[in-house]
Amino acid sequence: MNENTTSFVSTLETLPDELFYDIFDYLSVRDLYDGFYNLNERFASILATLSNLYGDITIKEETHSLAFRFFASRIVILNVKHVDSLDLSSFSALRSLSLYAEPNRDQCQSIQQFLPLLQSFSTCKPPVQYFCYSVSSSHFVFTNAYPSLRSCCLNLIPFKDKQQWTNVSSLRIINVRISEPRVYPQILHCCPSLIRLQLEFIRHFARPPKSFCEFASHLSLRYFELRLDCTTYSYGQIIDVLLSLVPNLKHFSLFGSLSDVNDINIDSLADILHRHVPYLDRFYFTMAIQESLSLILFH
Repeated sequence: MNENTTSFVSTLETLPDELFYDIFDYLSVRDLYDGFYNLNERFASILATLSNLYGDITIKEETHSLAFRFFASRIVILNVKHVDSLDLSSFSALRSLSLYAEPNRDQCQSIQQFLPLLQSFSTCKPPVQYFCYSVSSSHFVFTNAYPSLRSCCLNLIPFKDKQQWTNVSSLRIINVRISEPRVYPQILHCCPSLIRLQLEFIRHFARPPKSFCEFASHLSLRYFELRLDCTTYSYGQIIDVLLSLVPNLKHFSLFGSLSDVNDINIDSLADILHRHVPYLDRFYFTMAIQESLSLILFH
């Protein structure tokens, strides 16, 4: 060990424990274990009392690594970046779970059984087109199987005329992709405390209805982000029917793309906003258009 290394170690040892606790908040469990486990008694004591940890699992075998076996019960944020099923029984403190692939029924039941404190749940990889499990993760979310859940990011939600959903009062934030517009009022009806909604319509989504008159207005929603791709349906009609249910909206963001000048009318859009969302403070409008349409629309 040269003089510079000795000086660095001596300086590191003089730092207070509180500083290490702050630094370790930014390190994954693997980095903590590889860098500080068995270093000395002082760091062993610090590692033994750490909480609010996060971990990334890229292959199934990592679950059984020494790092995860040591820290599992104190991990609160877990990102799973593989498609295999995962044993969650050791992660009792988990508050946030992100899965790369859509979980099947057994995996959803495992989440329900072993993660009673789960507050955030997301699935990252879109399912195979036109495929979903007979009982999807959305069924568990919207039947209150995860009673502490406050935010979720879900892939394609299947439509059923009579969903077997229950009241999920804990949910505040939802990010979801749908192919059937009639799922939208069902989500609002199921989640009366919802404050923020990010809604994306996939390509070739079903024809939207002319109204949702059978559903009551949702009074809690304040933030609504809507993403639409090129469609043969009228943008105005879609926005009109969606906003008709959320009169207390404060922020509305619209993202989309136009292939025809008749897809949207700026004047009619202004009228829709005026009629349906009188308390709107901010409106973000981002629309990709063909260059040949830009002069027609904006000049």
